[in-house]
Formats: sequence, C-alpha cells, structure tokens
Amino acid sequence: MKLKKQFSVFELLIILLLLVAAPLSAQTGGEKQNLLLPGNNSLNFLVISDWGRDGLNDVNKKTPGQLKVAKQFGITAKEIEASFVVTCGDNFHGKGVSSSTDTLWFVNFENVYTNQSLMIPWYIALGNHDNAGNVEGELEYAKNSKRWIQPARYFSFTKALPDSTEALFVILDSSPFIEKHYKDKEEANIKTQRNDIQVKWCDSVLSASKAKWKFAIFHHPAYSASSTHGSTKEIQTTFIPIFEKYHIDACFSGHDHDLQHSRPENSKIEYFGVGGGSQSRSAGHEAFTKYSFSSLGFGVVSLTQNKMRFSFVNEKGEQLYFYDIQK
Repeated sequence: MKLKKQFSVFELLIILLLLVAAPLSAQTGGEKQNLLLPGNNSLNFLVISDWGRDGLNDVNKKTPGQLKVAKQFGITAKEIEASFVVTCGDNFHGKGVSSSTDTLWFVNFENVYTNQSLMIPWYIALGNHDNAGNVEGELEYAKNSKRWIQPARYFSFTKALPDSTEALFVILDSSPFIEKHYKDKEEANIKTQRNDIQVKWCDSVLSASKAKWKFAIFHHPAYSASSTHGSTKEIQTTFIPIFEKYHIDACFSGHDHDLQHSRPENSKIEYFGVGGGSQSRSAGHEAFTKYSFSSLGFGVVSLTQNKMRFSFVNEKGEQLYFYDIQK
C-alpha cells in the first residue's frame, strides 16, 4: 500500500526537531543523568515529606515504604552530592514523639537513614502528626543533633550557591492555620500558637531578603488534586498573597501521600507536593495540575544562579518527572 503523504526531507527534519524539543518535564523513566543541571555550579538538595512511619518497628512489613524510600534516599544523596535535606513535616506519624528521648528517634530516623551521604543537615518542618505529639521534644532533640536542624516551630535559613548567589528557605508551621485540626483533641497544642505573629514574621523575613531564589516549605499543600486532603484554603488565603508579593519561586509541601506539581493559571509560583516519603495513595488531577502520580518517592533540586531543576525520584531510583524554572 502506498502512503498518501510523502514527506520531503525538510518536513522530516522539522518533525525530528519537534520531537527533540518536546518538553523534558513530561518525560518519565530512569533518566538519572537529568537530575542535575549541567556544570559544577549547582547547589543540590533533597526534599521529603510524610516519611516517619513505623521504620524499624514494622516487623510484619505491613508498611515497608519508609525503608524502601530511605535506602534510595541515601543512594540518590550520594549520586548528586546533596548538601542538605528539607522535610515538609509528618516526621513521625501517629502521635509524633513523646520526648527528645523517645525510641522513635532511632527506629524512625537515626537507624533508618544511615547512608553516610545523609549525614548532612536536615531542615525540619512540622506536620499535623508532629503537632499531635510533643513538638518541644523535636525542638529539644535539635539542640544535641548534628543533622536535625529545627531551632523553632518556624524559621528561615539561607544557602550560598558556588557562585555566591543566595537562596532563602522559609519553613512554616502550617497546622495552627488549619481549621479542622482544632477539632482534634490530640492537636490541642496548636491552640496556643499565635498565627498573627507567624504571618508577620513570614512577611518580614521575605521583605528583608535580597536572595535571588526564595522557597517556602510547609506541610499542608496550597494546591493538591488528591481526594484524600486536596487543596488547603487556609494556606491560599493567608500565605499565597505574601508569597506572590515577594516573588517566591517554589513551595514544597506534603500531607497528601503522592507526588504532585501544581501551578494555577496566572500564577508564577510552582507548587511541589512530595508526600511519598513512606506511603502512597491515589492521586487526582485538577485544572492546576501539571503532574500527579501515586508513588513512593521524594524530590531532588539542582539550583544554579539562573536555573532550577526539580525532579521526582521513586524508591527504585527512577526519575519519574522533572521540571525546569528559568530566572
């Protein structure tokens, strides 16, 4: 049978160029070579959320997700020479920790994330499960730990890239802003928090910063297509105006146990949900969804002066998705 259309050499060349130029952020598969931006001038770090679940206490292997992710977390940290880790909360599921000497510190953290590549600073955000326990226990633990960095319920820090470009990280405690948590007796301690003070603090930190890159880290997703929790209106109304005012580049969150990338229409902020640290649930899709997948996994960030690459990596080490932000 003869083809109805005979393509010229020129047309074939155009088709080939279009295929090559297809957005890399839509590709899937284990393309590890794409985790890092080209050159040696990048700051590389990992993002994880909803990760502390059973750990070494899971003798019946009912929820082995944490151990699977932890193993790959260490492998990837070594591959990219990660400088630090950022968590988005639910560091301990259930009722959090009881104190700074709780055995969960060993079964969920110290004896799980043992790869030498993970002996780097871990900057810790609080989740709703952490708030159900003794938050002061987490803060107290940070005083004697070389890698558990958590000076307060919310705090900020800056990192310098190899070329001295600065990146600002603002870590928030989102639980006290979520109305439904006030109905949970186990999270009664959030009632003692002054939300107005945290909001003013966030505004002042962003206002004073001259960093080229700005990121916000918190537990409850501003935007999520998951049917389990979904978008958080309280975050949208309270913090997004501040984020937009000071030109935040990206937000990292968890709570929904899947991997998501969202960006609402007319927004310049990228929202990444990295809730696959120990368990995966079904994912959904909304108008603001750029990527959504039910999987265990975590985020990888490679940052240079003018470009950021964010990747989702699963427990098998496969790069599921990546997306570039150009300054």
